[in-house]
Amino acid sequence: MENTDDLSIAVKRRTWFLGMTRPVKIQFNGRLIGTVESFKEKEMYIPAEKGQLICTSPLERESKLNVKSGDEVLIKDTLFNKTANILLAVWTVIFLSNLIVSALSDPNTELFIPVNGLVILIIYLVLCTVSYFSRQYKIVIEPKI
Repeated sequence: MENTDDLSIAVKRRTWFLGMTRPVKIQFNGRLIGTVESFKEKEMYIPAEKGQLICTSPLERESKLNVKSGDEVLIKDTLFNKTANILLAVWTVIFLSNLIVSALSDPNTELFIPVNGLVILIIYLVLCTVSYFSRQYKIVIEPKI
């Protein structure tokens, strides 16, 4: 039988604000071995020398990776999720700057970008919904330096 003290992997999670509120479940060969919060690093013990690592979050697809003991695994955003994060940040800045300008100026002043509040709300809802139901994360083995 193998020495289980040496069978572990390091899991790092580097995800932006869309995924910050939900922990990612980590499974090894179908068995739950733990969870990882955003911008955290955790060492997880695995029951075998090699196997398949799966990371899942509620209502989204799984990301799978074959790993072996001693690997350092990085959970990061997909390109779509990075784009959605940037778009939400830009829309937030536009929305807040329009609120500030409209609150501090007279009613006849034109806003930075004339955007109806309903349009911003619809864009927020579409981006959040699509990014929530898409695969937000991918897992890769972090190269050793």
